[in-house]
Parts: sequence; C-alpha cells; structure tokens
Amino acid sequence: MNNLVRHALTAAIVSTTTASANPQDTFATHAPLAIRNVTPSTTRIPCFKQLELDVDLAATYTNPFDSKQITLDATVTGPDGGMWSVPGFFYQACTRKLANETETITPVGNGQWKVRLSFASPGKHTVAISATDASGTVAAQPIIIEVVPADVPGMARVHPTDPRYLATDRGDPLFLIGANVCWGGKRGTLSYDEWLPKYAENGGNFFRVWLAPPWTTFALNTLESGAARIDLRNAWRLDYVVQRAEELGLHVMLCIDSFNIIRSTKRQHGSYEDAPYHPARGGTVAKPQDYFSRDDVLTAYRDRLRYLVARYGYSPSVLAWEFWNEVDIVDDYNSRLVTRWHRDMARFLRNIDPWKHLVTTSTARASGDARLDRLPELDVVQTHHYQARDMALELGRDRDKKRAAGNRPHFHGEFGISHSGKTTAKLDPAGVHLHNGLYASVGQQQAGTPMTWWWDSYIHPQGLYTVFGAFARWIDGFQFGASGTVPVSAQIEFRKSDAPPALGEVEFPVVRGSWKPAPFNRPGKVTAGANGKVTQTAPLSNILHGLRNHARLHNPATFDLELPEATTFTVEVHSVSGHGGAHLQISVDGNVALDKDMPDPDDTKEMETLYGYSGSYTVDVPAGRHMIKVENIGKDWAQLEGYRIAEFVAMAETPVRVVGLKNDNQALVWVQNSLHTWGRAGKRKRTVPATPASTVMLADFAPGEWNAEWWDTVAGKVTDTSLTTVGKNGKLRIDLPPIAWDTALRIRRQDPQ
Repeated sequence: MNNLVRHALTAAIVSTTTASANPQDTFATHAPLAIRNVTPSTTRIPCFKQLELDVDLAATYTNPFDSKQITLDATVTGPDGGMWSVPGFFYQACTRKLANETETITPVGNGQWKVRLSFASPGKHTVAISATDASGTVAAQPIIIEVVPADVPGMARVHPTDPRYLATDRGDPLFLIGANVCWGGKRGTLSYDEWLPKYAENGGNFFRVWLAPPWTTFALNTLESGAARIDLRNAWRLDYVVQRAEELGLHVMLCIDSFNIIRSTKRQHGSYEDAPYHPARGGTVAKPQDYFSRDDVLTAYRDRLRYLVARYGYSPSVLAWEFWNEVDIVDDYNSRLVTRWHRDMARFLRNIDPWKHLVTTSTARASGDARLDRLPELDVVQTHHYQARDMALELGRDRDKKRAAGNRPHFHGEFGISHSGKTTAKLDPAGVHLHNGLYASVGQQQAGTPMTWWWDSYIHPQGLYTVFGAFARWIDGFQFGASGTVPVSAQIEFRKSDAPPALGEVEFPVVRGSWKPAPFNRPGKVTAGANGKVTQTAPLSNILHGLRNHARLHNPATFDLELPEATTFTVEVHSVSGHGGAHLQISVDGNVALDKDMPDPDDTKEMETLYGYSGSYTVDVPAGRHMIKVENIGKDWAQLEGYRIAEFVAMAETPVRVVGLKNDNQALVWVQNSLHTWGRAGKRKRTVPATPASTVMLADFAPGEWNAEWWDTVAGKVTDTSLTTVGKNGKLRIDLPPIAWDTALRIRRQDPQ
C-alpha cells in the first residue's frame, strides 16, 4: 500500500491522540523474586481453546517488556512426554467508551502478568511456570490441565500434500477469502464490531491488521510507549479484535511493521521523524538501516516478537505473522541486509512460537524482491498490485513471474485500481475489479483471493460484502490441494459467421509505466487499418511524461487510424502528478483539438497525487484516415487508464477467457467475457458486447458422468444443471451461450473415486 490517502492517516491519528495517557512508567517495581500464586482460568479445556493463567509475580525491573530484566515462561509437558514452552506477558486491563464518534481506551487497575496457552492434543498436560530477573530464577508448583478432544479446525498450515495451498490441522482446505481491515479510525474497535460480522456473514474468513506505524489502532510501539515498550491500550484493542475473529471463525494476519516508520516524512506517507525509533523521539535509529542492524534495536524487536507470541500465539485465528508491509520502499533499502534480517528474525520467531504459525512479509513493487521472496524461512509469498486494468489477467501474471511462488502459497496481500478509496468508488462503484479478481484467483493457483485495500472507504460504504458472499458460495466444498489439483486446460470453439465485422468500441490498452528509460518511454506510434489490424512501434505506457521533471522520458503517442465512420477518440486520465501537474494536448492531423492544462495548485509544496483531473477527454474525428497525437506538454506526468475509439472495427470473435481449477473429482471453472473489465463496465457503465455462442472443451477429465452446476456469479446461486459424459479422450464439453460478463460452473464427478 505505497500510497495511503491523507484522510485515512488523519482519522487514525485522531484515534490514538484522543486516548488517555499511557501509565507505563508506573510499572517499574523492586521486590525479591517470587511467584506467589498461579491461577488458571480452568483446569479442563477443549483442544485449541484459550487457557489463561494469572501469575502473581514479584520481581525487580523497570521495563516489564525487556527480556534482559525480566522473563516469565511456561513449560508444558504433554501426555506423550513431549515438552514445549511459551513466554508470558505483562497485561493491563482496559475499558472502551465511544464519545463523539471517537473511541477512548481507559486502563483499569494495575498491570499483571499472564500466560496464554492452547493445546493441539487431548490428555493431561503439566504446566510449569518460571520467572527470571537479575537475581536468578524461581519456579511455581506445576499445574495439571486436562485437555479434552474437540472437533475444531486448529491452526493454519501449508497444505501437507500440495504446498501451493493452505489447510488446517484438522485437514480442511483453507482458501483465504477476505480483505485488508487494517485499522479502525476514530471509532477503533467499535468499527470492527460493524465490519467483521459482515465479512463473516458473506463467507469471508481472512483479514489483515497493522501493528505499526504509531497512529494505527493496534500500534504496539507509540510515542507514548516508546520504542522499547508495548502500548498496552492498543494491545488490549488487538485482544478484542482477535477474540472477535475467534467468535466469527475468521483468520487474521498480524502485520508487525510498515515501511512508514523508516521512510522520511519528506517522502510520501513517511513517518520516520515522527516514529518512536527516531533519536528525536527517544529512539536510537539514527538512519533507517539502523533498524536492521543496531544490536539494541534488534533486541527490542525480538522482545516484541516474544510479546506477540505470548499474547496472541495461542489463537488459531492468527493465520500468520507478517514482518513488514512493503519493506522495499523504506529509505535506503538494502536487499541483502533486509533479507538477512528476515532470515534471522524468522528463525528466532520459529524457535519461540510453539504453535508454528505461518511467517510472511510483503513488498510494494509487484515484481517483489527475488532474494527476499525465496527465503525458505518465509512460508507464504505475497504480492501487492495497484492499477491493473484487467485484474483477471494481471494478478495471475504476478504469481507466474515469481519463482518463489511455484512451490509455496501465494496471494495478493493488497490490490486495487486506485490509491484512493473514494476514487475507487467513482471508478468502479459496482466492484467489477473486485469480482473479477476473486473469481480469477481460483484458476491462477492462488492460496486465496486478492485482498482489496479500501475496506472503510469502498467495501463498506458501497455495500460490496455480497461480492465475497457470492464467490464463497461458489467455491464451497472444493478440495483445494486434493489429488490431481491443476489448472483446467480449455479449448474454445466459436460458430462461424459470414456477417461482416461489427463496428464497436475498441480500447488500446496501456502497460504499467516507469520513470526509467524503456521502449514505452519515448515517442511511439500505433497504426490501425480499416480491417481492425493493429501494429505498434512499442507498448503504450500508462504514464505520459511531461517536459520538465523527466524530459528524457517524454513519450507522446501517435495513432494512424483508418476510420470507416465518424467517431470519437478518448483519452482516459486516472491521475496527475502532485509535483508539477501535467498538460494534455490532443491533435488531429496536426491541429490541436483539445488543450487541457492540469496544473498542480501548490507545485512542489505538497506532492500528493492529484485526482481532480480524472476523467474522459474526447475529440471528434471524421471518417477516413487521420493522424491523432496525444502529448503531455506539462511539467510532470499524467497517469492514463487507456485510449479508446467509440466506433471502429471490433474483433470478429469477442474473446472468452476460461480459467479454473480441477482435481480428480471436482472442478471450478470461471468463464469471462474478457472485455468486461472495470475500465469498460465499471467506471463508464458502458455496454460491453456479449461474446458469441461458443463451445469449451475441458481436457483431462476422467471418463464417466460429470454434473455441472451453472452459477450466477453476482447473485451467488445455481441457475441450471446439466449432465455431461466424458469419453476415453478425457474431453468434457461445455456449450456456452453468449456471455455479457461471466458465468461460473461447479463440476462434480458422479462416481467419485
């Protein structure tokens, strides 16, 4: 999420600054070391339920979060004699209150020590508590806990037979369906009371929260706590949300750090100078790389990991520890240093986490960092991708390009079409890009759906929870990772027609641009004849560079068009540089037909991307051959969604995209009219021509009878069923009607083996 919107930051900052002062300086104590009492919440508990032990501990320390001063540990001996241990943690009870739509967290009573456990297997377990300070170590009398069997999923794991997918301890396939729900804004945890049930009601099973930077709802290190202590109010908030996830059957990925904390405030969304790690704020990170190399900073980070495992590790709802959000855009990013840091911290975390939760991290660039991605210590590979025009195509390409994803679970931890939730709602109010991203993910061998970033300003206000619900009902019961799980192989056949090609809207797509020399960062030419055949000297970039800031990359696009009828030519602008603005000019046969200055109101003072110029810029073009030139003569860049002609020779056969997944006994198949993207059908609500009737032949199905359910993907329900017989050639035939948007099939073998 390399472009947070300012309003989201402001709302979150308000949430933290209105809470009462953090009383953590009162936690220093000086007393002879002793464990005076250990009180378990129960002595008989089902598998994977939380057992909490209150520990009455006397000791000498000034910082209860510093493992060099004080540690509390529990050692568990199972019925088979196996032993494991987990840290204890310092806890502060709190209450919450909402006033003026703002949550306030108030500490209650004095802090206390706790241990949290959960057990994977039934039987008698012995729990021995010990504590260590500078004076030595003491131990309490062991406690016997009777663990009874429970038919529950357990923890999330890499699938035991197919490492591209996830499963639970019980063996259930776990395909992740969800979104980012990273902070709660001014309403804090009360926002989650509203959001989380809606995801659960609609088949969601996964969300992500942030534990940094300091202004977030669940920040563990804040300006009040400092870099070496835990903000216990926010830890209480996280308790609340994790426990709500448990009640609702949701999994949560805890993202520990975000790039903001060591990215300068002089850069977009940086908060380094305002983070508790900066020397001016009491920290010792004099330069960003110190975060990955200073001994005291590394020690404090390990203590934070100890705290996370101690307080939240017990929970089956914790899907994964995510070290970083978009670590590759911190200041002075050093791949070797950061990769080594991840290796060492992952090994440490694995050693102290007896439940062995999944471990992952993320980068901002869709290409990732190959050195970091291939670390064997990371269980899950992630990608973030913004501004894809064709979600069903581009997200699959991301996974294919990452070699590390070939034998590990992969999903998109963030995706979107804009770096603003409000803009996203304007561009795609119905959630076409969300819908397409979800359905395509199955056939792309993803471990879960791509996770939209805009939960509070898009999903919730637009009421798009039902998109998840329709998808979840379609995939329900499919055994991801079962024997023979492979993408479907499809061959499409169209009926032939002697009718002349129809005139229709044609788009010239753009590729992701850059600020480096490239074939698309120089003048290019597109030639399109009356028969619809198109040739290009280079791909068209979605970044149209101006004449000042990157003059060497200036890349006007020229279109040599043979038009059978009078029509219009349109340039779709997405956004404009906040560091100088842009100036769009469209010329027809050398004459300026449109001249639109897009200035930056404050030029270099603020560098926020400008969305006020988003829209369609159209010129009339008569029939015949014409030369159209599109140029940015302004200071900096304009970002485009593409170019289009209203009436031109459309392709004789509208493309049909077929993606899906099959195993020995089941298949999920999604059939999409590939022209039905958010850019065409979402923002402009234009009618996309339906595909012609066609036949799809699916290969490598076992001979015998297969039942196909036809699904309405918007309503999320079966509309028809059909029975198909597969012969010795292994071909399963599906006759498709014309398709306006998409259809989905759930196919099952009648006599499963």
